[in-house]
Amino acid sequence: MLEDILNEAVSVTPSKRTITENPDVIHIASDKELLEDFLNGLELNEDSIKSFEEVEPEIKLDKYLWVIRQKESELQRSKALAEQSINRTQAWFDKKENTISSAIEFLSGQMRNYLKQNKLKSLSLPNGNIGFRKQSDVVIIQNEEIFLENAKPELLRHVEESYEPDLKAIKDYIKKSGGDLPKGIDLKLQEAKFYYKLSDDSK
Repeated sequence: MLEDILNEAVSVTPSKRTITENPDVIHIASDKELLEDFLNGLELNEDSIKSFEEVEPEIKLDKYLWVIRQKESELQRSKALAEQSINRTQAWFDKKENTISSAIEFLSGQMRNYLKQNKLKSLSLPNGNIGFRKQSDVVIIQNEEIFLENAKPELLRHVEESYEPDLKAIKDYIKKSGGDLPKGIDLKLQEAKFYYKLSDDSK
C-alpha cells in the first residue's frame, strides 16, 4: 500500500528536475521523487543509510505526515479546480438553455397563432403534431373560513383531526350542479394549452 502511494505520479509540487531534451518544460514530481528529495535533504552519510527502510522510524513517520500534507494540498487544489469547472459549465448551460428555450417559445407562438387564426384545434405534420390540449379548471379557495362554515360534508375530507377543502369533490360538485359555486369558492377557467409532439425519427 505504501509502495503504491510513493510510486503514484501526482501533480503535487514542481520538481527541480527538468527534461533534458526541453529545459523549458517543468517535470512534475511523483511522490517517490519527492521522497528522494527529502532523503537527499537529510545530508546523511551514504555509508550509514543505504535505503529508505533504514531511516529512523520517527523520521519515516514525519515523512508520512509530509506526504499527507502534499496530498491534502493536492485535494484542495483539485476541489477548487472542479468547482470552477462546474461553475463554468453551469453558466454555459444556463445561457444555452435560455437561448434554446427562447427559440422554442418563439416557434411555439408562431404555430399557436397559426392554429388560432385558422380556427384549428390540432394539425398533423410530417415532423409531428401541434394542437391545443384542454386543461382542468383551477379551483381557488378565496376564503377558506367562509367555505368551511357553509360547505356540505361531501365537499370536505377529514385530515388528522381537521378539515380541508376537497378540490376534486368541489370540481365534481360544480360540474354536476351546472356551475353552482359553493360560498367562498371561485373558479378560474383555463385556456386550452398548446402542445407539440415530435415524430419518431426511427420510423
